[in-house]
Formats: sequence, structure tokens, C-alpha cells
Amino acid sequence: MARSVGTGLITLLSATARSPAQVLPNRTTVYLHPTDVTDARALWVNPAGLGRVAEASIHGDVTVGDPGAAGRLRQLTLGFGSRGFSFGYQRDVFDGGVRGHTYRLGIATSHAGLAAGAAAALYRGGTSGKSWDLGVLYEPGARFVLGGVIASIGQPVVRDVPQRVTFIPGATLRLAGGTGGRGGHAGLALSAHGRITPDSVAGYAFGVRASLREGTRWPARLLLRLDTDGSLRRAGFALGLSLGGNDLVGAVVTFPGDVSRPDAASLYGVSTRQVKRR
Repeated sequence: MARSVGTGLITLLSATARSPAQVLPNRTTVYLHPTDVTDARALWVNPAGLGRVAEASIHGDVTVGDPGAAGRLRQLTLGFGSRGFSFGYQRDVFDGGVRGHTYRLGIATSHAGLAAGAAAALYRGGTSGKSWDLGVLYEPGARFVLGGVIASIGQPVVRDVPQRVTFIPGATLRLAGGTGGRGGHAGLALSAHGRITPDSVAGYAFGVRASLREGTRWPARLLLRLDTDGSLRRAGFALGLSLGGNDLVGAVVTFPGDVSRPDAASLYGVSTRQVKRR
């Protein structure tokens, strides 16, 4: 009996050691770039984006893993932003009955094409930790945006997974069409950013956003994003489509590096209203 109990304990400990990492990035960081978002989603991608445009917005996102017959809910995100202030909540559903909760608070301001922001994250659900993000954006003209984020300041350990401090520099170039101006949607925009940890380049991301029927009642926006590792080997792919202007709905499907089958699909909505600056 003692031998059986000992064997069972060893098996249990081994299974625990092999359990998968239980941290999921917010889905907005999988398909957006830190220099190409200004609504409530900027809280998760680059808090400086909250200060670029005088607007108020709300955001909701539902994500399903392994879409299809075996699909199951993996993430829920809710958030709002107004006058450079934002709050967001992320709920993750992991295997084994574990539930993760992330509460995020952000603030930003801007002046003469320069915006800066900060966000604090509090992690709960099988863990306890907090971290900070700092972001900046510089828009010298209507067509070009530079920016960067320092993410995971404080390097918390979330459900046994260390979150490394990461520098994320990026740029967006608007090529043609659209409304132009700060916060406007160009007909075609190219974006790129990198992820750099203290000891290596973690990866790169390259994206294209095309806007169709801008200025009409139902404009459409198509996005494509390719993620690579530090050696530019393909690591992931995202395809998205949204319909609407101030009130929009969209869907994003992501694939692993081999593009064999989708690993997750998201349905989201964003409602935005312009506000007057004080």
C-alpha cells in the first residue's frame, strides 16, 4: 500500500510539472499593432493610444479556442475608455477548471502629435501579481506614426509563468485614401513592430490594414498580420474583417506557424463617440 501511495504521488507531481503554461495574452495584442489603435483596445496594446484622439469607446470580445466541433470558450474581454482614461477586464478559461482574471487601468495624454500613457495590470485567479506598461506615440504628420511600449514592468510570475519585461518598438505608414489626419483611417496602412526582451529578440510582426467604402454607412476594414520569431521564421498568422464606422463588429481568426488549421477565433464589437477636450 505504501509503495502504491508513493507511486501515485510521484505520478501526480510529474503530471503537475508537465502542465501547460496558463497565461494567455489579450486577443487585441494578437491582431493589432501598438501604433495603429486609438479606441478602448489601446489599453491592452499601447496605453498611449488612449490619448491620441478625443473620443469615448467601449469594447467587448469573445474568443473560442480550436474553433469547430471541439471549440470552447477561452477568453472574454470587456472595457471602456474616455478622455484618456480606460478600464478593462479579461477572463481566461484554462483546462483543469482554472480561471484567470486580469484587471487593467490606463491613463494617457497628448500634445502636438506626441502622446504618452501608462497602464497597470492586476492578476488574479490562481495567482497574485501586478505589472506596469508605459507607452509613447509620435505622429509627425498625417501619414506616419512612431511609437513603443515597455511592457510587463515588474516582471510578475503569473500562474508559475514569469512575464519578462519587453520593449516593443513599432511604426505605421498610411499610404493612400481614407480621411487622413490624426486618428483617421487611411485606405491602406502598413504596420510593423518587434518584441525585445533583455537578452534576445523575441519576435516581429508585420501587418496590412485595408479600408473599403470609407465615408459610407457600412465601411469595411480587412487586416492581415504575420508574426515571426527572432530569426524571421513564421510563428503565427491573423486574418480579420470588421464592418461599421463608429459602431463596428469584427471577427479575427488566428493560425499557428504551419497554418494547418485555426487555433482561435474571436468576435468583437467597438462603439466610439467623439468628445470635446476640456
